[in-house]
Amino acid sequence: MMNKIFSIVLALVFMNPSFASYLDDWTNDDLCGWMNSATAPEHIQKEVDKREIICFGGVEVSSLPDAENYSSENGTVFPSPDPS
Repeated sequence: MMNKIFSIVLALVFMNPSFASYLDDWTNDDLCGWMNSATAPEHIQKEVDKREIICFGGVEVSSLPDAENYSSENGTVFPSPDPS
């Protein structure tokens, strides 16, 4: 009788579902790297929203930088690409 109870309890322990997502092990910068791509997967976007992360340039930031004015008297001026 004791073996049956022990076997049932042991089986229930191993059958217990795990609720951790595989994205739980990802850092915020890992997620922001995906957000920097042209089409970030929906599950990544949901995780960023859930964690309330602010991403800019592929990394987590505390706030977004101020918008820069790229217009001049000669039209729109585009910034030089980052050499790094």
